[in-house]
Amino acid sequence: MKQLFLLALICSLFQVTAQNWQQLTDFPGTQRDDGTGFVIGDSAYFGTGMTPWWSVEKDFYGLNLINDSWFSIASLPMNAERQYASGFSSSSGKGYVFGGYNGTQFLNDLWEYNPTTNTWTALTPLPGIGRSGAASFVLNDTAYIIAGKTATSLAINEIWAYSIATNTWIQKNNFPYGNLWRSSATTLNNKGYLLFGRDETNFFHNELYEYAPTQDVWAPISNFPSLGRSHSSVSVINNDLFICFGLDSLGNSHNDVWKYNIAQNSWMNYPGIPSIGRRGGIGLAKDNKFYYTTGIDESNERLFQTWKFDPVLDIPTIEIENKEELLKIVDVLGRETTFQPNTVQLYLYKDGSIKKVLIIE
Repeated sequence: MKQLFLLALICSLFQVTAQNWQQLTDFPGTQRDDGTGFVIGDSAYFGTGMTPWWSVEKDFYGLNLINDSWFSIASLPMNAERQYASGFSSSSGKGYVFGGYNGTQFLNDLWEYNPTTNTWTALTPLPGIGRSGAASFVLNDTAYIIAGKTATSLAINEIWAYSIATNTWIQKNNFPYGNLWRSSATTLNNKGYLLFGRDETNFFHNELYEYAPTQDVWAPISNFPSLGRSHSSVSVINNDLFICFGLDSLGNSHNDVWKYNIAQNSWMNYPGIPSIGRRGGIGLAKDNKFYYTTGIDESNERLFQTWKFDPVLDIPTIEIENKEELLKIVDVLGRETTFQPNTVQLYLYKDGSIKKVLIIE
């Protein structure tokens, strides 16, 4: 009877996950990672990145978010190939691609895509050195380009604000909590949020920060309840932050999903994508759905899989009130590890406390 119940429970959890995630038609370009994208109206646009044969790309494709079908659009112009670019969109219905790395140079250029004319236009470049892997978000039609990597530093803390209306740049206060590369960012209720990233010493951060644009002030508000990461994705769904996938300090690529509720300062773990762990894909959200395409998996194979995530269909598995700051997770032999369901683990907190944890899934 216990075996039958366990089998039924496993099947039930698998069905929940399958309902929660829907695999769509593959990205129509070549496999790649470290691309970028943006949302305009009822379409998401994905492009650039590095292919399995180490070639950086300039092509873009659109995904109709009503019927989940792909369509072709114009590529970036000749010699505008890149990876690690930043993408964002404006309230006027345009998409933007900033910076990145083309294999030999760190870029500071900015391109605007007009879906009506299917054309790209070069705008005013950032008045500073080129950079790749910068995070970005848009508040009140001002795009913020946050940190990144340059030719002279593995991570920086510069922040620039680009006015979409006037096509001008202003340098803001530097990020006050250190240098970061390949962090993840989004906005909610007129504030910006920044999570994860690696610094110039290759330390993986797990802190979550909130940005108030009027005061130009950053503040730490929480810590992700596990190891720090890079190459992750964060989006807003139903007024919560949803964090997906990424690479941790132990070299593990993840397939998990976490929700952070700002008002309650709590983290909730959702069943992950029903596939292998991955990082460096392109994640975008629209109408409380999350779309993720391309990336590279834990076997270092570049992908063109495309998935859609709907949290309403899901049942969360873990909720953690963020009253203690997690230092690390170790197994019963004291070896540092990551969260593993159905396994006894020890959670070590910065206040010196230790908890034995067993999560059954």
